[in-house]
Amino acid sequence: MLRYTLLVILLFFTACTNDKDEINNLLDQRNTSISQKDIATYTSLLSTSYVQEKGSPALESMKQIFLRFKQVEMDSRDRRIQINDNNHAICEQTYILKVFADGQWRHIVQREQLKFHREGQVWKINGGL
Repeated sequence: MLRYTLLVILLFFTACTNDKDEINNLLDQRNTSISQKDIATYTSLLSTSYVQEKGSPALESMKQIFLRFKQVEMDSRDRRIQINDNNHAICEQTYILKVFADGQWRHIVQREQLKFHREGQVWKINGGL
């Protein structure tokens, strides 16, 4: 019985670690897509239902940032990912958005809380933008 309990606990923590790694990778891809001004990749990281229901203004805002500024850089730090169940998670992090305007870099530093939903086997951003 003890072996079974330990196995279940080990599998639970392994699953959470893999989920957190996947979400970390997704957030790193988000940073890269913004820094490369790649709206197609950025959009692919968002849940389809989120874009259709609530995320359209956030997506349009990102498109405008890409058009308005010649250079854009995105970074993040202090991530805290919480897996709520097999299909839902939340991440709190600080993002640093840098844009080059009028010959100088301007920075926006802000704390955000993003929501995630698993679509099939893949985590997608589902809220918080």
